[in-house]
Amino acid sequence: MADDHTVIGRAVAILDAVTEAAGPVPLAELTRRTGIPKPTVRRIANDLAERDMLARTPEGYAAGSRLIHQGPRSAFQSGHALTVQPYLQDLHRHSRGELAWFATMNDGELTVAGAAFGRPHVPAIKAACWPSTELLGPSMVLLASGRLQIAHQPERADAVLAGGWAPLTRYSLMDRRRMRDLLTQARDTGFAREVEQFTLGWSCIGAVLRDGTGAMIGALGITGRCDRIEARGLDVELRRSAQALERELRASDLVGDPPLELPHFHGRTGIGYVWPTVQRTGARLPDSSVRDLRQAAAATLRTQLARDTEADNDEVPGTTVGS
Repeated sequence: MADDHTVIGRAVAILDAVTEAAGPVPLAELTRRTGIPKPTVRRIANDLAERDMLARTPEGYAAGSRLIHQGPRSAFQSGHALTVQPYLQDLHRHSRGELAWFATMNDGELTVAGAAFGRPHVPAIKAACWPSTELLGPSMVLLASGRLQIAHQPERADAVLAGGWAPLTRYSLMDRRRMRDLLTQARDTGFAREVEQFTLGWSCIGAVLRDGTGAMIGALGITGRCDRIEARGLDVELRRSAQALERELRASDLVGDPPLELPHFHGRTGIGYVWPTVQRTGARLPDSSVRDLRQAAAATLRTQLARDTEADNDEVPGTTVGS
């Protein structure tokens, strides 16, 4: 983000730079990333730290407790990051444990907003951040996610094809005519696939999510080991999930208020998966309801304690009948 020389704009730029980093950001690096003079960065960052939006650490500035707290609350108000979770879990299961992801469009870039993965993927998740144009430049076109976002921005696609891109692996596609065809296909079908063009041994498939006007608002995808990603039927399952999620997102956007009023349910399984964390202004349970809830909770706790005690007695040696 270019320095707009306003206090709010600079504060947003600093928050963006900190939250997009893999760890704490030193003052010098924060100055370089934002393009804002160092004394100004120090003053604004310290003001944000005083308000718990940032935190000062020995290694630099990190997200503060208030900013972290606001994240899930904001996600609940939007509803999108919550609605997608069951779909991610389904794709994770259908891919036999590979990494399913959901990304939203933000200023022309897909930004990951949700994922489902197993413990074997933890090292890979920790070792690499979500790819971006800032990191890869035009080589983003080699990724399924990058191809989708570039395909839906004609001027950007033309610039990439005219200027070329650097290979990332020995399998990276470098033929511009073939890449033009793939970009056209990604735009027309809303689907993209890459095999070992970004990381050896890994593949990725992605499907576009559109709003009611047909504009791209995000993408759903699966990244993982080639044999799992190339399995028969996985691309069909991804397309089906993307279409179902697209319909659900459009419906929630039309309704508007219900994300704050109602629990969310998986459209196919009917399982609820959101416990509201945002309380509407003025909303308060009647005293009688609060009293009933407390009495029910106490009764449940007493019953569970009695069962636990009985189970413990049954396991004590020498207490059998006739001993």
